[in-house]
This record gives sequence, structure tokens and C-alpha cells, in this order.
Amino acid sequence: MENLILYCFMAMAFIVMPGADFTLIMKTTLTNGRKAGQLTACGIAAGLIFHTAAAVLGLSAIVAKSAYLFDIVKYIGAAYLFYLGITSLRATDTQQSYDAADTDKTVTDDDHWGNFMQGVLANILNPKTVIFYLTFLPQFVVQSKSVMPQLIILGVILVILSLTWFAFLAYALGHIRKYFDNPIFKSRIQKITGLLLISFGLKLALDKK
Repeated sequence: MENLILYCFMAMAFIVMPGADFTLIMKTTLTNGRKAGQLTACGIAAGLIFHTAAAVLGLSAIVAKSAYLFDIVKYIGAAYLFYLGITSLRATDTQQSYDAADTDKTVTDDDHWGNFMQGVLANILNPKTVIFYLTFLPQFVVQSKSVMPQLIILGVILVILSLTWFAFLAYALGHIRKYFDNPIFKSRIQKITGLLLISFGLKLALDKK
């Protein structure tokens, strides 16, 4: 592989660009705490692992070349973002108060799993990530060498950078959260992020391949 440093910079630019993943981390962390946000970050990284495996196995190429399959994934992904947005808009204003001894609210194993899975699903059901893998990664693959190991390495780097960024974002937002720990602020965050998620879902549904 060549230009690995350039790849890392370009991959990081793609990751930090505000979008549905950024909004999801912000919503989860500011309303449910740092730990919830970091679990969602892990879910997003797990979604990228899925996309890496799919790209290596050639499944991404099949989806990208099939307008029918692409549209199925696109509309399911858009529907899921709509669901997250509507759920956020309908969320109750009552939240647990911030505990100075513990910045995260007490949650159950089901809550942990739910936070993780919303990150996984939001990432897996985004067909634009498939296109990214098929148009961006090949530019850094040396065709004269074995392609599969190179795709794996590039995919792993993307996963690590993504996990690092979103985990840090959740950590930073977790500290900010304590200064705005009141029902009115959390209600407004739920509404704002809910509308953003719905807008991202609408954009995804209307986007052309």
C-alpha cells in the first residue's frame, strides 16, 4: 500500500464530518450519559467491521451494482433514522439528575445492548458507507499485490479511527452534559437531534445512487 498517511488523513476527514453518526452520539450522550454514548460509538465501529468484511467478501460490490438491493438497504436505513428521530421527539422530559460522583446514569444490560445496537444498525443500514468502501478504499490498494489483505488493513484503520473519534466525542460531551443537567435542556436536545435524524433519513431516502 502507498500513501497510508494520506489515507489516514482522508479517512479521518470522512469520519469527523457531521452526519447521522455524529448526531446519534450527541443525542445518546447528552440525554443518557457518557457510557451510553461510548457504547453507541462501539456499535458504530462494529458496523464498520461488518462493512469491511462485506467489502472483502465482495458483498458490497453486489449491493452497489444492484439498484434494487441498493434501494432496499437505503430505504431500510432511512426508515431506521426516521424511527430514531421520532423516538427522540417523543421521549419524555423526565431524566435522572446528574450525580457528581458518577457522570453516567444507572442503566441495565438491556440499555447497554440497546445503545450498542443503535450504533450498529445506523451504520450497517447506510448504503453510502458501502459506496465509500468501494470508491475510497480501492484508491489506496496496490493492484500488483494481494488485494484482500490490503482491504482488511485499510478497513481496520478506518474502524480504529472511527472508534477513537466517537469515543472521544462521547467522553467530551459527557463532561459538557453535567453543566446542562436539567429537563428543559434534555428535552430540547431530544427534539433538535430528533429533527436532525429525521432530516438525515429524508436525505438518505431522496439521495440517488
